[in-house]
Amino acid sequence: MKLTDILRTIKENEEEDTQQPTGEAPESYDFTIIPSDIQAALDALSNIKNYGIYSKNLANQAERTTVFGPSIPAQKSNAAQSDWNTLSPKERLLKIEEIKERINRLEGENVNIGEKVWSNTLDLLAKSKDYATWMEENGDNPEDYLITLNGKQANDFDLFGSRGSAYFPQKLGDEEVKYKPLQQDKNFIIVDNKIVFPLEKSPYKPKKYLRKVISLIMDNAGVDFEEDKKFQLEPEESSPESTQPTPTPTAAGPSVLTITLDPAKIKGKKNELNAIIKPLKNTYDKNFDYDQENGVIKITNIKPERRADVRSQFAKFLKPQSPVKESLDFDFERYQMLRRAGIIK
Repeated sequence: MKLTDILRTIKENEEEDTQQPTGEAPESYDFTIIPSDIQAALDALSNIKNYGIYSKNLANQAERTTVFGPSIPAQKSNAAQSDWNTLSPKERLLKIEEIKERINRLEGENVNIGEKVWSNTLDLLAKSKDYATWMEENGDNPEDYLITLNGKQANDFDLFGSRGSAYFPQKLGDEEVKYKPLQQDKNFIIVDNKIVFPLEKSPYKPKKYLRKVISLIMDNAGVDFEEDKKFQLEPEESSPESTQPTPTPTAAGPSVLTITLDPAKIKGKKNELNAIIKPLKNTYDKNFDYDQENGVIKITNIKPERRADVRSQFAKFLKPQSPVKESLDFDFERYQMLRRAGIIK
């Protein structure tokens, strides 16, 4: 396998996170998962022990040295090899992603040493007979090959950089934050049955790197999940138009979605119903009310474009003659139609 072929494969993998398919909705830059148990997933995210290589306590000097390496540069190469030997295969994959993105601050400027180190590693792999033999059975995958090696062997391919420069991060704030649990509403949000990790609020970039971190956390906690590649967060209303008064037929209060459930359809399916209700309650919090005695769900301050989606989740539990009741401050669909026609601005 030629080096150019390897580089092309890596480039294609990286472009997976940045290119938008022609004629299709762009894949979100955010990383979104649908966990099998949302509460278990939240518990996993709050427990730093699930974070693998990021589970170290930086207040402990010994663990801090494990993270940032010895203070004497000449000792870092051996320390990197020893630490690599303690990592699980998944942790090694995560470490490789971290190495690729390693940025060092030199004389006030950020220098991407990870890119150069990874390029050197690929060059050495392209010349390796052992890697060529391994590829015959396993295909071209540098990362999967490197995690089979011990620390000394990996270092022979320059994976850790000169004197472990790419293996150990510098003691900077943006590195230290990786060793703290991700926080709800700061690093991720809950939307219905999904957990969304906005990339701009993540200490782990790019998306491929973040994906590996979350996968490791959930795997360590024993939580299954699916990635939702189509979900898009709604953009904040920030245009000048949004500050102008919206024409409304009435001066009603906040929008309300009322759903009346059929007791006969709920019977024997409360677990299934609760699986729908729980994530919605987490999303809307105080705006969500479920009157179990009368089988009525009310959600206030719900965005008009979310009504149909939420309503559809309860379709099998609705009364045949009691469709969804909706109280809106204005006819949103009519308003959109008039705007598209240019009748209102």
